[in-house]
Amino acid sequence: MEQPPLIGRRLAFVLGKGGVGKTTVAAALALGMADQGQRTLLVEVAAEQRTGALFGVPPALDDPVQVRPGLFALSVDAERATQEYLTIQLKVRPLVEMMSRSRAFHQVTQAAPGLAELVTLGKIWDLATTVRDGTPVWDRLVVDAPATGHGIALLEAAGNARELAGSGPIHDQAGAIEKVIRHPQATGVVVVAAPEDLAVTEAVEAIAALRAKDLPLTCAIINRVRRSPFGAADREALVAAAGSAAAGSPERAAADAALAVANGADHDAREVEGLAQAGGLPVAVLPEVPDLSPGSGGLEVLSAALMDDPAIGGADGA
Repeated sequence: MEQPPLIGRRLAFVLGKGGVGKTTVAAALALGMADQGQRTLLVEVAAEQRTGALFGVPPALDDPVQVRPGLFALSVDAERATQEYLTIQLKVRPLVEMMSRSRAFHQVTQAAPGLAELVTLGKIWDLATTVRDGTPVWDRLVVDAPATGHGIALLEAAGNARELAGSGPIHDQAGAIEKVIRHPQATGVVVVAAPEDLAVTEAVEAIAALRAKDLPLTCAIINRVRRSPFGAADREALVAAAGSAAAGSPERAAADAALAVANGADHDAREVEGLAQAGGLPVAVLPEVPDLSPGSGGLEVLSAALMDDPAIGGADGA
């Protein structure tokens, strides 16, 4: 069965090592989906609220807050998600509230292997599957996942819990969550990199790990790719100008600066090609945008670039 493009899947997980712009990419992707008329929820995990710097509105920890027309943001905190789960299971909110004030409760939620990942993933699954009046509350969810290793652990949490539970309600619920997370028609996983040797190497390793675990990879995204306005003839002219200009002269400085731009763009293009070949995935390319502050238009530039890229939207980019 032919798989839908990323923008055709209801749930997208954005992974990547720290420093590559993962949160920016997740925000741009969510904004693009909202601009296409999809009611979209951008989800941060581990109580992070980094998207506030991009939208000027911090994501809420309880109810989603609107940050753009059709786009809402929410930060999922593992302890809050655990309290919600226990309230549903125990059906006694005062007891859960009393437990949550206990120091031991916090120690257990932090120390129990995989618990934080499981309740976080369960909260995301609940958001993705909630229906109101026969219609999904959210058309699209974009998850700004933790850094690569922790992000993979998040995606595996339901499967691990299902295996450990053996049988019973936890086994069944974990199985339902895992089915959605692994369903290539519903869920897509994106790996973000920067055009740097180490970042690309780590992205290739993450792609291999995700593929080995049979998780629904869709594409990679390279952020902050430099572009050169100079063609081959321009480069030859710049090399000639640099060679003929006197050392230390304004003409030499200008030619050297222009060549540095061209060489930087060549380097980034090689990194993009290297990721595409080694990762075996389509690679979307995002330009370097100097200003991403609210109102600058920078995030909108990235969003438009993503929506136009065939790696995100399919063969025709739509």
